[in-house]
Amino acid sequence: MDAGTFDRLKRVRERHPTEFGKVCQILLAISFCRLGFKRVVERSVQGVDIDVSDHSTFPNFSIEVKTTLSDTVQIGQKDIKGLEIKAKDGYEAAFAVLRLGLFSDWLIAKAKGIPYGDIMIGRLETRAIPNLQNEINQEFPHVVTDYAGEILKKRTNEVQAYLQRCLANEKHKAVQKADGA
Repeated sequence: MDAGTFDRLKRVRERHPTEFGKVCQILLAISFCRLGFKRVVERSVQGVDIDVSDHSTFPNFSIEVKTTLSDTVQIGQKDIKGLEIKAKDGYEAAFAVLRLGLFSDWLIAKAKGIPYGDIMIGRLETRAIPNLQNEINQEFPHVVTDYAGEILKKRTNEVQAYLQRCLANEKHKAVQKADGA
């Protein structure tokens, strides 16, 4: 990630430490909209974090989102179970991991075979989905630039509602663009 994106995310984390993971999750969902997924379901409360589907070249993915400051990520038993259920429904199960650091980007990795517990990010890197990961890492900095200023102005208890409205708008734009409107 470039220095500007890192700085914006760092300031968002400092301003909204309890909401940072959810903020990144919704910004990631917006990035999927901009990549042309016509259906993006983001769950801030229960279930697998993001489902993306109906794309011209990518399969459908069900994604558990994690943010970390270290070289490990905590994967819960419920995360694994949720992804297993989604895999039975025809989704590719994946983890999206953002280690907040200069020169760190989103890691999008296949989830099949990953156990629950503290998992080294390096273990997930060997399971990367490079084409999707590369596209997300090209789009995500633009999304952060577009929304960080307003996120920093919001009170902590307003951030998720604001971003949910932004996501709804981005979903609408993605469907319109796909339908040629």
